[in-house]
Amino acid sequence: MKFHSADVFLKNLQRNPVLTHMRILSITGTASGVGKTTVAQFLLRHFDNLSALKITTKHEGNCTRHSDCDICDTMVFPYKIASDSLQINQPGKDTALLKNAGARKVVWLQAQSKYLKRGIEEALTYFDKNDSVLVEGNSFLHTHDADLSILVATPRETKIKRSTRQIISKIDLAVINKYKDDHTDDIIKMQERLHQIGCYASVFIINPFQKNYTPNEVFLNHIKEVIGHGVRP
Repeated sequence: MKFHSADVFLKNLQRNPVLTHMRILSITGTASGVGKTTVAQFLLRHFDNLSALKITTKHEGNCTRHSDCDICDTMVFPYKIASDSLQINQPGKDTALLKNAGARKVVWLQAQSKYLKRGIEEALTYFDKNDSVLVEGNSFLHTHDADLSILVATPRETKIKRSTRQIISKIDLAVINKYKDDHTDDIIKMQERLHQIGCYASVFIINPFQKNYTPNEVFLNHIKEVIGHGVRP
């Protein structure tokens, strides 16, 4: 994994001057509904002193999420950045979930796709230069590199978005969200689908909702080694 190499870590910083001294953990997904926010919450609950950046990108044409977030209909500016508690803590919003999970600070970037790079660079200035920031959303890797890139998948969603295929070379490890009734065959098929799109990163099987689940501990200990933060008891 590239994060294990100090040389590559320094190269990442050189490619992204705005990220100097800032560690970025990117949480992406194979499709909508695979559990990106769930995995982000899981990490925030277990690690101290992590902040979070939520990215919502305006889509042209029909919404690929088929959700009622209404960002695409209401956005008139190139991008908008929210950091005040009234906007972040709106009930039902992913930003509120991230904050309640333990994020030290949460920033929400809403951006039109052609202004995404500029919006991300400005949104990152809302954090301290030595922060560790968990970024939730596929868009980040389209314009920037991360120090650790985690791809989230689940056997319950076979679709793999084009935007995921475009960033697959940047993925450091994959997480398969496992539910109690998912069978071993389902997990194997999901791993095969990842291989088919060129993802040969290490795969961790986790169930964020299950306590005392050994694979969860294995995953958390691995992240601890990578980011250097202590795990909450």
